Order: sequence, then structure tokens, then C-alpha cells
Amino acid sequence: MTDVLIIEPSKELALVIAQALARQERSSAIAHTSQSAIEQADKSTPRLVILELLMPKHNGLEFIHEFRSYPEWLNIPIVIYSQMPKEDLGVTDSILEDMGVAAHLYKSSVTLDELIKNAEKLLE
Repeated sequence: MTDVLIIEPSKELALVIAQALARQERSSAIAHTSQSAIEQADKSTPRLVILELLMPKHNGLEFIHEFRSYPEWLNIPIVIYSQMPKEDLGVTDSILEDMGVAAHLYKSSVTLDELIKNAEKLLE
């Protein structure tokens, strides 16, 4: 089992997040597209997902919809860590909560340390 599945189109940022998690002794897997994320989760079920919404082909909301279609992944928390602010999503907080989104963190206003602290809290 993988602690965190990082879904991030930027290879550099994905590696930075993975390295920060490794310093906390957390294992991670990286995917750069929705499809590769589903394949990665199928290989090793994550305990938490960190997700960028803006991805090629299928966006993050489409990923969440597909991810939640698998019963074994229904209770895995998702942290949105995105360039897209919450106000631009077009969904309410209650809809995000129903989708299993534990937090929406806007990259421009949240540090890497804050992201890792949020992930640690959810993994406890």
C-alpha cells in the first residue's frame, strides 16, 4: 500500500512533493494523467490522494468521478492542490465533501509545508 498518490502534470513539482513526503517517511507514487493515476492506484492502493485539477485530457473532477466509481477507493481522502481556485470550480463545499475531498488548497496561497502538514493530519 502506498501512503500518497500524487497526481500532478508537472514532473518537477511532483518530485518535490514526493521528496517532502519522503522526509516524513511517507511512501508515494506519482501520476501525471488521470488514466495513469487510476492504473497506479490499481497497482498499489493509496491511503491519500493529492490532486491537481488542471490536467491534460481528463481534468481532476473527472478523475474523482472515475476514482469514486471503485468501491475499494470510496473512503480514500483526496486533497486538491491546484492552480484552480475553489471559487472557479463551480461546485459547493458540500458537493466537494460528498466527493470525498478533504481539502482544497490553492497553490498560490499554500506552501509546500502546509500541504505536507495537511497530508500528515489525514494520514494519522
